[in-house]
Amino acid sequence: MSFNIFKCKRFFYFSIFLLINFIISSSNALSNTKEPKQSINGSGLKIPRIVSLKTSLTNMRSGPGKEFPIKFELKQKGHPLKIIAEYNNWRKVITFNNISGWVHTQLLSSVRTGLITKTTFLKKIPSKSSNSVAKLLPNLLIKIIMCRENWCKIEIVKSKVYVGWVQSETIWGSTKN
Repeated sequence: MSFNIFKCKRFFYFSIFLLINFIISSSNALSNTKEPKQSINGSGLKIPRIVSLKTSLTNMRSGPGKEFPIKFELKQKGHPLKIIAEYNNWRKVITFNNISGWVHTQLLSSVRTGLITKTTFLKKIPSKSSNSVAKLLPNLLIKIIMCRENWCKIEIVKSKVYVGWVQSETIWGSTKN
């Protein structure tokens, strides 16, 4: 009789072992079906996010490494880019014109910049009825100081420094893009 109890205990423990393994393996299988990883050994920062170029000449490559061919040259310091994926020290970025490629992190800056997407007016205060400071044309590079609700405070440095407010919907690179 003690032999039968031993068999039953062994069968019971073996059944529990199989059940636990089934639960663990099925949860792992389900977790892999949710979303593909956007970051492999990356920074851990939010994706997507906006960054800007540190230098006036940056090579965008077809893959995450110097062995990949140059796909495109970016030639404007401060130009905003959207990070859409990470791989070690490389960031997959996309431009306002939907050109995508890989850029090394040493060539990127966290300085917030943006591009004006359509003709708009720079306002003294964040209100449509506010006085205009300047007329802004599409593709103008701006520095974003801060955004709140539907307005962003920006700075433009030309022959003179202009500071004011524009609606965030007119900026590619604001927090909503």
